[in-house]
Amino acid sequence: MGEQESSLDTGREDRDGGARGNSLWELLKARDFRLLWGAGTLSAIGDQFDLIAFPWLVLILTGDALAVGAIIAVGSVPTVLFMLIGGSVVDRASPRLILQVSNLARIFLGSVLAALVLTGMMNLFLLYVFALAKGIADAFYYPAQAAILPRIVGGKQLRQANAIIQTTTESSGFVGPMLAGALIAYFSGTNRLIPPLSGVTAAAPAGASGVGLAFAVVAAVFFVSFLLLAFLRLNAGAPESAEKGGESIWASIADGFRFVRADAAMFALFLLIAGIELFVQGPVVVGIPVLADTQLPQGALAVGIIFSSYAAGALLGAVLAGALPVPKRRLGHILVGTYVLSGFLIMPFGFLRATWLAASLVVVIGVMGGYTNIIFTTWLQTRTPQRMLGRVMSLLMIASIGLSPFSNAVSGALIKLSLGWVFVGAGAMMAVLAVVAGLRREIAGMEMA
Repeated sequence: MGEQESSLDTGREDRDGGARGNSLWELLKARDFRLLWGAGTLSAIGDQFDLIAFPWLVLILTGDALAVGAIIAVGSVPTVLFMLIGGSVVDRASPRLILQVSNLARIFLGSVLAALVLTGMMNLFLLYVFALAKGIADAFYYPAQAAILPRIVGGKQLRQANAIIQTTTESSGFVGPMLAGALIAYFSGTNRLIPPLSGVTAAAPAGASGVGLAFAVVAAVFFVSFLLLAFLRLNAGAPESAEKGGESIWASIADGFRFVRADAAMFALFLLIAGIELFVQGPVVVGIPVLADTQLPQGALAVGIIFSSYAAGALLGAVLAGALPVPKRRLGHILVGTYVLSGFLIMPFGFLRATWLAASLVVVIGVMGGYTNIIFTTWLQTRTPQRMLGRVMSLLMIASIGLSPFSNAVSGALIKLSLGWVFVGAGAMMAVLAVVAGLRREIAGMEMA
C-alpha cells in the first residue's frame, strides 16, 4: 500500500485557501475548509430534521409501525441502487458540483413537502414518491461529501479535519433532533407538556403543522449550504476531478470493487459493517419512533431527545478522537470492544418507560460511535488513493445502508409482534458479529498508516 499512501499527499499541500502546516489553527484559518465545514454542518441539520419529520409524518397519516419501516425502506432503495454510480461520478467529475446539485434537489423537495403538509394535501402515496426522490439525491451527495475533504486538506491534517467536521456534525445532530422534536410538538400539540399554538396552519391535518414547518427548515438550511459551496475554490493545479477519460462508468465501478476486494482488512471491515446494518439499523430507526409513540410520555419530543443524546455522545467521541494521540495499533480491538458494548446497551431499549434512561444509554453508545467513526474514516482515507476515493467511500456507504431497506421493512413487521424482543435480538447480533470479526486476522491486525 506504500505507493497508494504516498499518492494521497500529491497536490494536497499549499492549495489556494487550503490547509497548510500541522497546527489546528492553520487548519481553521483555511478559507475552503471553513466553507466546506459550514456547508456540511448545515446539511447535517437538514438531515436531522428529516430524520424526525419523515417517520413522524407517517405515524400521523397511518399510525402504523409497518408503514414507518416501509417508507424508510423505500427511501433507502434508490440510495443503494445509485450509490455506486454516484461514487464513480464523483471520481470522474466535480464533487463540489455534485454536492450543489444534490442540495438543489433537497431544497425543492423540502419546499414542496412543507407546502403539501401545511395545506393538507399530503398523502401516503406522495410521501413514498418524495422518499424515493430524496434517496436518489442522497446517493450522489454522500460519496461527494466523503471524497471532497481529502482534496482540500493535507494528509497530516486529515484526522484533525475529520474530527472538526464530525464534531460540528454531531453538534448539529444534538441540536437538530431536539429542535425538530420541539418544533413538531409545539406547533402540532402532540406533547402534553407543551400546549399547541392555536390558529397556526389550520389547513394541515391534526398533528402535522409542526412537521410541515420542519420540512420548511430543511429547505432553508440546504439553500444556505448551497450558497456556501458556491464560494468553495480548489486550486487549478489540483483539479476537483481525480479521474477523467474514456473508461465507462461500469468499468470504473468494477475497478472500485477489485480494489476493496484485494485489501483483506478493508473487505473484512465492510462485511462487518454490512452485517451490523442488517440486524441493527431497522430496529433503531423504526423502533425508536414507535417506542416514543407507545411507551414514552413526551411523544415526538422524546424522539428528538433520544437522537440528540446520541449526537451529544458522538460529539464527545469525536472530540476525543481529535484530541487524543492517534492509536497506531490494536484498531481492531477498539472496533470489536465498542461494538460489543454498544450491542449490550441496545438490548434493553424496547422495555424502557423513561426517556431519561433511553437518552443516557444512547449517550454512551454515541461516545463510542463518534470515536470509532473518526479513527476508521481516517484509516480508510489514508489507505485509499485519491483517484479511487469516491468509489471506495460509496462502497463503504453501501455496506452501511445497503441492507437497510430489508432491515427497515422486516423490523416494522417484527416490531408489531414485540418491540422489546426486536431490540434484544438486534443488540445480541451486534455483539456476536463483532466478536466473530475480531477473531479474523485482518481485523485484529488493523493499524493506522
